[in-house]
Amino acid sequence: MFEGLDDIDWASMEHAYGTAEEVPALLWALRSPHTEERRKALDRFFGAVHHQGSVYPSTAASLPFLFELAADGTTPEWAAVVALLVSIGRESLDLGFEDDGTEIEYYPPMGCGQAVAFLRERGAQFAELARDRDPDVRLATIGGLGLFLDDADRAAAVLRERLAVEQGIAARLRIVQAAATLALCLPAATEQVMGWLSGLAADPARGTVTRLAAVVQRARCAPDEIGEDAVPVAVGLLRGTARAIPVRPIAPAPSCPAAPTDRLRPRSPPPSKISTGTRACTHGPQLCCLRSTKPWEPGSPSAPQCWPSS
Repeated sequence: MFEGLDDIDWASMEHAYGTAEEVPALLWALRSPHTEERRKALDRFFGAVHHQGSVYPSTAASLPFLFELAADGTTPEWAAVVALLVSIGRESLDLGFEDDGTEIEYYPPMGCGQAVAFLRERGAQFAELARDRDPDVRLATIGGLGLFLDDADRAAAVLRERLAVEQGIAARLRIVQAAATLALCLPAATEQVMGWLSGLAADPARGTVTRLAAVVQRARCAPDEIGEDAVPVAVGLLRGTARAIPVRPIAPAPSCPAAPTDRLRPRSPPPSKISTGTRACTHGPQLCCLRSTKPWEPGSPSAPQCWPSS
């Protein structure tokens, strides 16, 4: 497993908090027999290599090995690894591409284009994962069906198939959302997806939640073309749903101290499409990030570069 992992110069790449040389150890830890070790590795991966949705070159370079874990049914945190893959792909599309599909150039370079290309080459395997016996794996995979399948007909067919058999509300909602995402990503799928969503919204047998989700996703796909019937349908469905939900008093939430607004962001600012300059930090001793526990002094040898929060 992980053939070629040690051939990559991870130390030459970075993640949110510095060198990415720890990535191989994190990948191996995701196969650990110890639950706590796997949990810490996954948390670190989300916290550093995919920090708040960021996609670094090191994030893209880790995808072949994460996908190897996702394709192996014996991986202990199987569904979580699949969810991580889908998250990286979704954020890569959002950050790395304009609405018309043009790739955005960043400096320093990001790994968005590489990540999307890799995952789309494996779109058919996401379709198979969406049929897995494990409901958690299916739920984690569904979002990828609208993102990584370039064949509009096949993607729509798989989504229809899954909606017909999935019983959980969360899964049905994700399927409808994935259908709208497919229409937005692939113009060739727009017409059939919009027709499908219209049919779902008008079909009483589909249930209130699915019908309401279809109305919402139609509006997301084509806000100027959904027709005058969409709003009254949605309002009627919401009213019907509200009447079916018992109202219970909710205790007020305990007051919490306001979080400081001047905490520093991660080591490196996100790549900019406009400027490549980095301003010197003028903050006092602060935490490097909301996830950090160690303060540092600006100007010290180990102090990360940062910029004031806006």
